[in-house]
Formats: sequence, structure tokens, C-alpha cells
Amino acid sequence: MVSNFKTIKIPLTVKIATSLIFIIYFVIGIYTFFDIKSIRLAMELEAKTNTQSAFTSAVPIIENGIWGLDKTLVETALKQILKNPIVDSVVVLDENENVFSYFDREYDGKNSTLYKYFSKKEMQALNNKNANKIFEKRLIKEEKVIIATALYSKENHIRKISVFKIGYFVMTYSTKNISEAINKTINKSIFLSFILGAVILITSFLYIRQLIILPLTDLEKSSLKIAKNEFIQTKRRNSILGEDEIDSLINNFNHMVVQIIKFIDEQKEQQRMTNELEMARIVQESLIPNAMNLRVGYFELSSFFKAASECGGDWWHFYPLAHNKILIMLGDVTGHGTPSGMLTAAVKGYCDSIYAKNEINPAKILEELDIVVRLSGDKDHYMTMFAAIIDPHAEIIIFANAAHNFPFLINKDIENNNIKVNSLVINGKRLGYINDSQKDNIFEISSHKFSAGDSLFIYSDGIVEAKNKNKQQYSDRRLRKTLASQEFKKTSDLIDTVVNDLSIFTENEEFDDDVTFVCCKLCVDEDKTYTHEMLKYFEKSKLIYPNPNKNLKIVS
Repeated sequence: MVSNFKTIKIPLTVKIATSLIFIIYFVIGIYTFFDIKSIRLAMELEAKTNTQSAFTSAVPIIENGIWGLDKTLVETALKQILKNPIVDSVVVLDENENVFSYFDREYDGKNSTLYKYFSKKEMQALNNKNANKIFEKRLIKEEKVIIATALYSKENHIRKISVFKIGYFVMTYSTKNISEAINKTINKSIFLSFILGAVILITSFLYIRQLIILPLTDLEKSSLKIAKNEFIQTKRRNSILGEDEIDSLINNFNHMVVQIIKFIDEQKEQQRMTNELEMARIVQESLIPNAMNLRVGYFELSSFFKAASECGGDWWHFYPLAHNKILIMLGDVTGHGTPSGMLTAAVKGYCDSIYAKNEINPAKILEELDIVVRLSGDKDHYMTMFAAIIDPHAEIIIFANAAHNFPFLINKDIENNNIKVNSLVINGKRLGYINDSQKDNIFEISSHKFSAGDSLFIYSDGIVEAKNKNKQQYSDRRLRKTLASQEFKKTSDLIDTVVNDLSIFTENEEFDDDVTFVCCKLCVDEDKTYTHEMLKYFEKSKLIYPNPNKNLKIVS
């Protein structure tokens, strides 16, 4: 039975018309409800304002009349209040709660039943009211409102004013006129809603089929043929109302075949570009050494590299030099992607030729790289870089910086038995950046004592700018704290510690930029297993490098 019900096809015309009728009646009902509520509140407020105004205006007169036992004055005030058609009755009681004067539209003489509406608890509340306070009670079934107040008189004595309660003033007014007006409004709204709904129903059946159903039926037929690989165009129906979304939908159907073919071609092109980017990534990774406890003479190196895209903009490398020295460099091209990777390849190509230079000096290398980046890149791509040469025999590091993050020098404080992490601070402009005010010596060179057991930690800004789910950055401060957390025997231990702490902080969020960091440690003994063909060739050629330590003040 349920299966048969599911196969019943209900015309779209009926569905749309039914939905419109439901929506219209629902909206009209909500609007009518709040409109009637607003009218009721306004009428109740007006009635309350008018009656309370007359009530409070009569209080002083009645107080004077009851204090002076002037019944005529009191009755005159009560008759004036009864001129308001919604006021049903008024009564004045003395302090003993006996009727002093009253008028009632429903009863006459001593048959007034106004006083019966007050319970003992309500009379107690009325007696506890302060002067000029009004007590109000609603009688829902009778559609009435009772308002009352205590009456007081004041006497002046020497240095004292006495206040006496002399009676009560009670008035009741009807709210039946408000209910009658609301009922009329409801009946009128129901009638108008029915008429409006009928008009919408007729209009829907007349126009929806012509404007919506028939074009959609044509599209349904065309889509079924397209599913059978019969790519035909759908004819558009002329409309005096101009084009609409259905016409746009028909145009999209007619253009579908072309779009599908174009999509297939784009997918092929996208796959080709993906393959090229993957190849560029492979080439990029081949430009960066994969060092993990790698011994190069007196040095041990470990590194970490992760590109933010298929082809990153970070690059680092090391070059063994004569006399057991080592040149270590780390750079970061602005942005990432294929252009950044191509620029790092150009920089790598230049750096591989340093053995043919007459002078190997960090500042000189950066000066020449500045030209290489400017000629190889464009105005939107620059590069920061840190370059340093470490001499294990002189126990000194000389370095220059092209606007790169200041690296850290890590060593052990023997006296305090803790790990010291100091920044190697030196300034310089970005590689490739054109500055008309440049001096001849664009990059400065500095030095620092570098003893056995000391480590150099260089990194790109990708690590300190890595963010967690709360958009907080890893920061230099946290990196420094991690480096100083414990003593590391192997450089790989330090790298792993930083990687783990970074993973905990970011909660494995994707990096927005390439992340690269390298640790280079000066060991006590030399390891001769690592060889470099280019270095051996130039050593045989007996090239002598100028001493870059000349005229340098060593910072200890």
C-alpha cells in the first residue's frame, strides 16, 4: 500500500498552488493575529488612560466631600464620571468600609453589588496601599476592570502633619466594547482572507501552468534525451513578460553539450598542469638536501622541509669549504607555487658555482644573489636569506642577513647548567628589492664565537607564523622556549622535538606557508666520510680563498 502511494504522481501545478495557498493563509493569519493584538492593546490602553484620568481627577474632590460630609459634592463628582459610557459603577466608602455614596448602571438603591468583588485579601492589599496609589483588578468573565484607591486627609499640628485614612473610592468599567470590536475585526479578516485566497488559487492555476509548468515539462523531456546521449536543444516559449530564470535554465540546457566538451578538455589540461606541478615539486625537493644527522667534517646537520603547495618557495643548502669550513644558507621566496620554485632553482644554480669564486664571503654572496633574484624574478617576488660560514678551527661564525628571520645560536651555559638560546641579529634588505638609496655595501657582515657543542638553528617564517584552529601563531617566543627545553645529543632529536611541538600546537592544521628549519652542530671530532666532488676539484686546483674573518671583531 505504501509502495503504491509513493508511485502516485501529483502535478506540479497542484503542488505549487497548494503551497501558495498555505503560505498566503499562514502569512495573513500571522499578520491578522498581531494586528488584532495590537488593536486590543491600543483600545485597552485608551480605555485605561481615560478612566484613570477621570478617576484620579475626582479623588481630591471626593476626599474633600467625604471629609466635610458633603454628600452632594461627592455625588456631583460621581455623576460626572458616569458620563463616560464605559463606566458601569462608582462607589465611595467611609473608613469603616460602609457605603457613603454610589451610582450603578445595572442596579439601583441598596442593591449595589460592587463591593462583593473584593476579597478580604484584596481589601487588605488596598488598605496597605500608600496614598495616591491605585489598586486594579480584572474580572475576566464579566469583562470588567475595577480600580480603587484609599482616601486620605491631612491635618497640620505643631511641628507635625498627620495623615488620616477617611475612606475608599472604587470604580468599575466595562471592556465589552473592546471584545465586540475585536470580533468584528476577526470576522472581517476571515472574509478578506478567504476572498484573497480564492483569487490567488484561480490566478495560480491560470498562470503557473503557462509560465512554469510547460517550460519545465519541455526541459524534462530534453533532459531524458540527454541522458540517452541525444543532445538536442530545447525550444524556448515566447513570453510577453520577458526572460526569467526558466529561460536561463533553457539556455543552460542548450549550451550543455558545449560545456561538457569544454569541461572534458579543461580536465585534461588540469591533469597536465597537475603532472607538471608534481614534476616541479620533485625537482624542488631535489634542490634541497635531505639531512638527518648528516656528518660533514666537524659538523652534524638535520633539517625539516614541508611545502605549502606543490612547489614551495623555501630553499636551504650547505657547501663544504676548504680548511673544514662550511657555508650554510636558508632562503624564503615571497609566496609559493611554481614561480617561487623556479626562482629558488635559479638561486641554487648560482650557489653551486661558489667554488669558482675568488672570494667566499656571506655578504658578498648576498650581494650577487641580489642581482640574480632581481634578474630571474619579477617585481612581485623577492627573497629573504641568511648565509653563514662556520670555521671549526677558529671557532667562529661569520654571517650576513637579507631581511630573514634572525637565527638562533644554541649553547650550554656551564655555570648555570642550562641551555642558552640567543638570536644572531643583523639587518639587511630583501634580495631583489630595488632601493635607490643603496650604499655600496648593501649587506653587513658580523661574527660570533662558535665553540664545539654549539648549534645553529635557522628557519623560515612559515614555522613562527603557523596557526592553530584559534588563529594563534606559533611565534618566535614558543620556538625559543622549545629549543631551550632540554639538551639534545643529536640534531635530529632537536628537529623532532620542534616538529612534535609544532604538530601539537597546530593540531595538524595545514600550513599557509612553506615550513623549513635546519640545525647545524659543531662537533668535537671530524668525520671524513662525506665528500664533495666540486670541493675536491678546486682543492686540487689549489685555489686559495681570501680569509673572510679579516678585520672582524669576534663576539663571544
